[in-house]
Amino acid sequence: YWRRMEEEQHHWDDRRRVSDGGYPHGPPGPPGLLGVRPGMPPQPQGPSPLRRPDSSDDRYVMTKHATIYPTEEELQAVQKIVSLTERALKLVSDSMADQDKCKKESDDKKELVKERALKGVLRVGVLAKGLLLRGDRNVSLVLLCAEKPTRTLLSRIAENLPKQLAVISPEKYEVICSLQDAAIVLNSCVEPKMQVTITLTSPVMREENMRDGDVTSGMVKDPPDVLDRQ
Repeated sequence: YWRRMEEEQHHWDDRRRVSDGGYPHGPPGPPGLLGVRPGMPPQPQGPSPLRRPDSSDDRYVMTKHATIYPTEEELQAVQKIVSLTERALKLVSDSMADQDKCKKESDDKKELVKERALKGVLRVGVLAKGLLLRGDRNVSLVLLCAEKPTRTLLSRIAENLPKQLAVISPEKYEVICSLQDAAIVLNSCVEPKMQVTITLTSPVMREENMRDGDVTSGMVKDPPDVLDRQ
């Protein structure tokens, strides 16, 4: 996890250098967490050729890029709220796993404990591709569940998330449970105000699509409060 955090920090540093003109050909290095990072072009052997002067088209493109590229304040706000949300969701997963384990052991000490309900978090959309534009205040995460997510699970996460956020950050955040969107919406309360939409899903949904020809697939009943598939 900390290696990922370090790679992410390097990525944001590279993006700032791009905005400052530090990397005319794009930042070097391996792909980061927030999308594919353009690599340095292959360097020819021998002395490097002289760089041609900027044309009017070059200056127009750079000016246009400067107008749509997020500000330093926005980049820091996105990095902060996304990293904070991921850490808080990890604590939520740990807390729920401990609660489920204690409940299972109290019911039957001989029965094996099931795997944790929350498996991981993925960045999607413009956040994953590194295509944030100036003014983008809403980014998306996908929370992977072991089983089909239900209304009960969504409410449980939404209830636990503020407690874990308070553990790792003194700042205030607004947590909204959106049943119709199968998501939890997290809003920051300081400027620039950012929003993270955490949508619940499960690999089980994809596996069912692959079993269309299986006659037993229709025999598995969904939980009564399963969230909307779409």
